Amino acid sequence: MRYVVFGVALVLCVSTAWAVKLQDVYDQAGPGEGYDKLVVLDPNVTYTGRCDVLEGKKSCIRGNGALIDLQFGQVVASGTGTELLITGCCLVEGNAAIAIQNGATGIVDGNTICKSGKGVQAWQSLSCTIKNNILYDNDYGIAREENTSTTILYNDVDSNSLGNYVYWCPG
Repeated sequence: MRYVVFGVALVLCVSTAWAVKLQDVYDQAGPGEGYDKLVVLDPNVTYTGRCDVLEGKKSCIRGNGALIDLQFGQVVASGTGTELLITGCCLVEGNAAIAIQNGATGIVDGNTICKSGKGVQAWQSLSCTIKNNILYDNDYGIAREENTSTTILYNDVDSNSLGNYVYWCPG
């Protein structure tokens, strides 16, 4: 299935575009623009599966409107010294579509996230900025826990069945 975003409307249509594993594209990416890994996606390609960002590295995933069918996986930045900027992606069918956790830092900017368990999850991260995203039709829109410094700005978060904004307190 192909998801195309026009403003805040989402149009679904069947696509015969070929699919590429997102993790393979990430693994093959080189450095650029100050990042250890600069991933620039093609909007005419559907990307699939989970992507684990390298621990201790600074990574950027620039979507250019590309569809990422996570197949119940997630894009995850985890570990001290790990930084992720993810922008311009359309992410669907994720467990937690984007997870910034366990000492990582992240910026989630300008993405559309739907049909996932959690749209964006910030869990025990040092800091996470979530801005200019559309998050809808997930279980939870934005989920964060108390030990995370999270900045949330200018998102369109609606119709998430278990809550648009969720704040967890461990223990």
